[in-house]
Amino acid sequence: MMDKITIDALNILTHLSSKGKGRAWVYANCKKGSVLPDELSDRRDEISSILESGKSGFDGIITFYDSIFPKIRARVSAGDYPLCFFYRGDVSLLNTKKIAVIGTRNATHEIQTREEKVVDALVEKRMTIVSGLANGCDSIAHSRCVEKGGKTIAILPSPVWRVIPDSKIALAEDIVRSGGLLLSEYYTVAGKTELTPRYVRRDHLQAMLSDGVVLAASREDGGSRFAVNYALENDVDCVAIYDEAIDAHDPLFALNRMVVKKRGEAGVVGAGDVNNSVDRFLERCFKPKNLFDF
Repeated sequence: MMDKITIDALNILTHLSSKGKGRAWVYANCKKGSVLPDELSDRRDEISSILESGKSGFDGIITFYDSIFPKIRARVSAGDYPLCFFYRGDVSLLNTKKIAVIGTRNATHEIQTREEKVVDALVEKRMTIVSGLANGCDSIAHSRCVEKGGKTIAILPSPVWRVIPDSKIALAEDIVRSGGLLLSEYYTVAGKTELTPRYVRRDHLQAMLSDGVVLAASREDGGSRFAVNYALENDVDCVAIYDEAIDAHDPLFALNRMVVKKRGEAGVVGAGDVNNSVDRFLERCFKPKNLFDF
């Protein structure tokens, strides 16, 4: 098991588990090849034991030292920048062209139909679809991508070997079997107080690791707002599926209306000619910009 994880990765995990050491501290102080202080050796051994246990089913772990670590187009502070990921599946997908497709857990049949048309257009353009394996729009994005022969990345708030919710274990296996990727920063199962921050972090990562974000549908206070707001605030192109004629008063499109209000016509995708609106969106997403890369 331990051939899957380097000493550098183990040192990063040990520092991150230490009180008062956040991502910014670890980035500034934990250098490649550095020696872990003696007082942290017991904690490192504890983490090593967890990872060696039979419960730890992962293909590997990558760190920000590694050349295959994803380049990030968003404006990201050192305190937000991810330092390591556990993965199952094709880790090379992290350096493909990626679009996040997200939305409500309470997707109607109409929302599903409209979302699938956008996913189809993205897969046709060979985009890797990123989402969070939640019920509703996330699962629709993953499932449709797999069905159409595309590649998809599921970012998890749990270890890659302990998918939540349980109802999505089969979909997670389908993603891996089809050449996709499960990705997580975590090697422990969250307690009740830890889970909500992990969901928020998962949503931030959806935007952070993607070249653009598509919002299928969401209430204004839905969890999708964390990914949408992160995208809008950090220079990641964000669009919403929206048709004024039918969505203007639908509460399931309240967050979509906010995106359109902020971005105008550029914030709309999937209305009218889906392929043309997706083409315009992708053209903006891949305009040259500086990569935020430590």
